[in-house]
Amino acid sequence: MIRKIHTKRGILVVTDRDRTIWVLSDGKAGDENQCLGVAERLGGTIDVRLVAPGRPWVWAMPWGPIPPQDRPDKEGSPLSPPFPDVAIASGRRTVAYLRKLKEISPETTTVFLKDPRTKSLNADLIWVPIHDKHRGSNVLATLTAPHRLSPARLNEARTGGPSELHRLAAPRVALVLGGDTAKSAFGTRAAHRLADHLVRHLPANMSIMVTPSRRTPAHLMKAVKQALLPRPHWIWDGSGTNPYATMLALADAIIVTADSHSMLSDVMATNAPIYIFEPDGYPPKLKGTIDQLVTHPYVQRLEDTLETGSRAPIDSTELIADEIRDLLKTT
Repeated sequence: MIRKIHTKRGILVVTDRDRTIWVLSDGKAGDENQCLGVAERLGGTIDVRLVAPGRPWVWAMPWGPIPPQDRPDKEGSPLSPPFPDVAIASGRRTVAYLRKLKEISPETTTVFLKDPRTKSLNADLIWVPIHDKHRGSNVLATLTAPHRLSPARLNEARTGGPSELHRLAAPRVALVLGGDTAKSAFGTRAAHRLADHLVRHLPANMSIMVTPSRRTPAHLMKAVKQALLPRPHWIWDGSGTNPYATMLALADAIIVTADSHSMLSDVMATNAPIYIFEPDGYPPKLKGTIDQLVTHPYVQRLEDTLETGSRAPIDSTELIADEIRDLLKTT
């Protein structure tokens, strides 16, 4: 895309390559990756600016000001100029910084991902998942979350990863495991229910690729390992780089646990059939999201035998990037 900026000397043509993008991050991997996913899809030179407000300033986030030492004119400030064309932020500690940036650089298009928990944020665009109640004229709500699994990255990942994954016979099933959440434990009964389904309902010709998360409890891994003993499988053991993208790219079908909106969003970006396993307890806000997801072809709860096929991906990252592009056209 080419953007034209009117100046006193004429028209300055700005291409994606020329665009500068800041990602304001407090270091939380999940928030930062969502910002990077949007930034990468938008295209441009990306600069990750870390914010780390100390006490007492952090106590006032997201409502209070940035610390005096982080003002743009201070050495080492995360807001030091030159200011970007676009700034994307997520996380409670970044709200004040994005607000300040918009005050000192009104021409910067500012974007915040997820509910900022304050009405004082002057961002040009706020994205929230559809299960969030935050709404407004500058709010975009989508069914899935932004991520870094672009079509190009999935295509590249298809030939990467451990050789063991490629030696598994097709059809391959990716099993994406979550686990305990802040308010719900992935109990032993749910673990045994998932393991029993793998034993009883998984077609004998299917190979399994398993990627656990940091939240996956030991009893769940034990149950899954036991269930997969009779069939070809490969389980990431936590060493080296997680071949998550490769598993999703190679998968002819995907089983994902229902406890993470990010995981649900990742798998929906593929074109493989999706089977959602609901543990006994998981965030209630996701139940409505799953009810909407299963209205799409080849997306269903894990209840019967798996089938392979192809479906249209659901990818909100591109929707958010398109919204930003529209905002840039008006600047």
